[in-house]
Amino acid sequence: MQKILSSPTKQTNVASFITPARPAPFSLHHLHLHLHLHLRRHGQTTPPPPIRSATNIRCLRALPSSLPPCGSTSVPYPLSTAPNCGDPSYRIRCVSGTLLFDSSNNSYPITSISPSNQRLIIAPSTFLPNTCIAADLPSNGLQLNSSAPFNITSSNTIFYLNCSDSILNSPLNCTSNSLCHVYANGTNSASDCVNTPCCAFRAGGSTTSYRIRVRQEGCRAYRSFEFGLRAAGEPVAAARGGVAVGFAPGAHVWRADGVRDIFLNFGDVDAECQNPDGCGKDRTALIAGLTAGLGVALIAALIGFLVYRRHRRIKEEQERLTREREEILNAGGGKTAKVFTGKEMKKATNNFAKDRLLGVGGYGEVYKGILEDGTMVAVKCAKLGNAKGTDQVLNEVRILCQVNHKSLVRLLGCCVELEQPLLVYEYIPNGTLLDHLQGGNRGLLSWKRRLSIAHATAEGLAYLHFSAVPPIYHRDVKSSNILLDEKLNGKVSDFGLSRLAHTDLSHISTCAQGTLGYLDPEYYRNYQLTDKSDVYSFGVVLLELLTSQKAIDFNRPPDDVNLAVYVQRLVEEERIMDAVDPMLKEGASTLELETMKALGFLAVGCLEERRQNRPSMKEVAEEIEYIISITAAKAAEQ
Repeated sequence: MQKILSSPTKQTNVASFITPARPAPFSLHHLHLHLHLHLRRHGQTTPPPPIRSATNIRCLRALPSSLPPCGSTSVPYPLSTAPNCGDPSYRIRCVSGTLLFDSSNNSYPITSISPSNQRLIIAPSTFLPNTCIAADLPSNGLQLNSSAPFNITSSNTIFYLNCSDSILNSPLNCTSNSLCHVYANGTNSASDCVNTPCCAFRAGGSTTSYRIRVRQEGCRAYRSFEFGLRAAGEPVAAARGGVAVGFAPGAHVWRADGVRDIFLNFGDVDAECQNPDGCGKDRTALIAGLTAGLGVALIAALIGFLVYRRHRRIKEEQERLTREREEILNAGGGKTAKVFTGKEMKKATNNFAKDRLLGVGGYGEVYKGILEDGTMVAVKCAKLGNAKGTDQVLNEVRILCQVNHKSLVRLLGCCVELEQPLLVYEYIPNGTLLDHLQGGNRGLLSWKRRLSIAHATAEGLAYLHFSAVPPIYHRDVKSSNILLDEKLNGKVSDFGLSRLAHTDLSHISTCAQGTLGYLDPEYYRNYQLTDKSDVYSFGVVLLELLTSQKAIDFNRPPDDVNLAVYVQRLVEEERIMDAVDPMLKEGASTLELETMKALGFLAVGCLEERRQNRPSMKEVAEEIEYIISITAAKAAEQ
């Protein structure tokens, strides 16, 4: 970037740019427009011979290399201020001693002209001198007359001066091979700073409006325009002393494709060097550019690698799901459950409409559906991209395709066409046991109904443990996984965490999974899952039926947050009836109160610390059945 020049009358402003006192980061500065005229020659190494013209004697005699001055500013050829002075294609105006440059949409005062550098400086009306830039700078754009010998090029540039590190490094790419070029970012002296680094971002040719974005820290910026200047015509001005300034008439080079470049920008900006020791050397700028380029290349390579690896993982996951779906259908799923099409599932759920959503869990979502024959179903699908949820859905297919019991939610079929597999269950209309115990429907659950729900659930779990081959451990028994049908009969659901046991092994070694408050402490400690782990969880459900309280409730005293611990303490204090739901005790017979106490003791037995001391689910079911029979016998007597 060349050193900025000015006429003697504007030397004060230019000097302030070349050798200023070191400004503060938010110091005021000048904004001007620079119009640079550069000569580009084609096919000729020397200028054409000079020529005199007698067209206008006043112009011939006035100046050695310019037209008559306008005020104190000289006007060099080919600029023209009068019809017979200079080239009329390069017309500028002299009004009351001030030169004006006209565009299609504005006129700009010319503050100085440099003949040797073929450069003139104009001041944009939209920017005021001595103004600190601290906000976005709008412009209506610089529009040129189509008939004028100017055309905008693709080298529009936004310069950033006195920039912070964040501005320099991002988002601009200042490497040597980028479209961003290096210019001065500050000044200690003209010789030190004229070629030192800041950033200029090449923005491309445009005559439209623009906005300069300036950060609040006061990084100074200005935008430049670069124009092509078509060849001038015959000269009409001559230099003083008989020395012609101009070109020979009809010189081919100036009638052909040669151009002069006009470079228009905002200039004379006071700036501060970022390097406290000076503006640095070109080598430092080069090293910084190369380092930045290498860093950008490495980051791009890393991003590309991560994107590739992510796509590969997605592809591998999709292939795995496809294999597992095929295994499910080939291993018996297709024999015991219907395979639904994706079209059927979308139609049944009204394209998975929000008003069909029944519930959301960590695995995914459950929607209410209506099949073509009018059958109400529940459609369970894993969340898109949730591999763990998908695994749980597939696991349920494996489990439920092998079981059939009235106290287990029945699997009607599955859909493997869509991106995520779907399970289709019988629709259970009355929600979960937890909803009834903690909601407004608690009154519907009489003591007799609660015993019935407990017995049905125990029988369903006993079936999994003793009748399924191989045995199945549910691993997530809790009140929210017990659904109630239209007659308030309990059905065990959600087999996403269930595991198939080995008939020749006493336990399954697996990481502890389940729900806090229901999780078997021994399983949590040694990672050995057995049927007694389900017994422990069911013991907590029995306490919920007895007390209508949550398994974990931080509204209780700190020592009683865990329901199992709370009731066990009351049993030790022989106050177990204090935990019973007052609504159950109200109006209950002596026998009913005794059966409540008996169920409480059974629940505490299921919560034994050592699993060997816990009853099996079959024994639990038998005990509950016995309690129900006593109540029924007493009612029959009455």
